[in-house]
Amino acid sequence: MKSKVLNKYIQLCNSSESHDSDLVSKLEDTTLYNQYSLINKFDETLSEIYKEKNNDENLVLTFNYTKVWDVENVRNIHGDLDNGNIIFGIDYDKLNNNFNKPPIEFSKSYRVLENGLTSTFDISSDIDIIKIYGHGLGKADYSYYQSIFDSVDLYHGKTKVIFFWSDYESKEKEQIHKDFVKGVTNLIEEYGTTVSNKDHGRNLFTKLLLENRLTIEEIPVNELFTYL
Repeated sequence: MKSKVLNKYIQLCNSSESHDSDLVSKLEDTTLYNQYSLINKFDETLSEIYKEKNNDENLVLTFNYTKVWDVENVRNIHGDLDNGNIIFGIDYDKLNNNFNKPPIEFSKSYRVLENGLTSTFDISSDIDIIKIYGHGLGKADYSYYQSIFDSVDLYHGKTKVIFFWSDYESKEKEQIHKDFVKGVTNLIEEYGTTVSNKDHGRNLFTKLLLENRLTIEEIPVNELFTYL
């Protein structure tokens, strides 16, 4: 988005309008600039929302490499661009058969430890709600979800898990929702296989649904931008 705004600026500078004193005003009137401003305002609004809350009651664990919110209890688990310590890795549990020994040095968890990406971030068992948004639910990150679900004792506990999704113009809404539901189902079913009591593991998905502790909700991004 920044590059598009810059390109628009260059176009204006190369046109006859570049001699006008209100060049900046013309740039601000462009749709691209307004969209970029909305995104900035959206980020600022999120920050204000979190500031109004008690920081001790909200923990943000992000898989992104950028710092968006001004929140105290936030951790970029795979590093952040500002510090130049971002990491990439694999879920080596799924690749064990391809190696003589587990390629643990290529796992994300190993690289987190190797790069010293530690911080005070306590995932306690009394967490009321886990909200997940914007994550692809890829298998490479399943181990993190397993750790979180273990910490709250997902089967026996009372913690609710809410997965949020949004409709983007690049794909059909129905297909996006279908793919997301499949991703959530695969994640919960896969976690169920790690539960020590295999009977509990097999019925975990059904149990969460019956107790209304697993839901999927849509966040209409366009509406969020409209009301900012």
